[in-house]
Amino acid sequence: MLPSWYLPFRPWRSGLEFKILASEMPRACGHLAVVRDRDTGRIYPDPVDGRCRIAHTPSLFDRRNALEAVLGMCKMLYVTGAENIWLSKSDVMPFVRERDATNAEEGINDPAFQSWLQSVRSKGMNQPETTWATAHQMGTCRMSSVEKKGVVDPQGKVWGTEGLYVADASVFPSASGVNPMVTNMAIADMISRGVAKGLRVEEGARL
Repeated sequence: MLPSWYLPFRPWRSGLEFKILASEMPRACGHLAVVRDRDTGRIYPDPVDGRCRIAHTPSLFDRRNALEAVLGMCKMLYVTGAENIWLSKSDVMPFVRERDATNAEEGINDPAFQSWLQSVRSKGMNQPETTWATAHQMGTCRMSSVEKKGVVDPQGKVWGTEGLYVADASVFPSASGVNPMVTNMAIADMISRGVAKGLRVEEGARL
């Protein structure tokens, strides 16, 4: 765990609770429920200084989709023995497993756990109570078969620009909804091999 990354996402309730949570970091493990959003926001230039601004509020559809992912993740944590389950939600208390529980065979059907899940579901993923984050940005330089539908061609070369290539998750046609690491590595390998091959063919070519 990286405390400087993880702790700011914890809902603030008291200084004592925060200190206890910080002391438990060596035994904690963070998880992300990665979902693919259906609805979009917008990117626009700041009217004063021209800097890029992002405006995005998760839609009701996307909030419900994310909720199912969070509930599924909580169930996996429970069956793998998690003693405490914290969510990045200020309106839901953490789940604390009873140390002397005698209903281990019930699994996720444990009444206490089911009651907590129901409280999470009833609260939903509304803002500002829920902390949202974005990870693995993809598709900002979409790969396409024709210029008008994307930024780079199937070899990763920017349409209409010589010597400029993109070789990361930016070229995804859309967000994958899952961790893109392996796909990203494969795309980077393919595009880099194509660039190297082109340099051998074009005598004196430079990047």
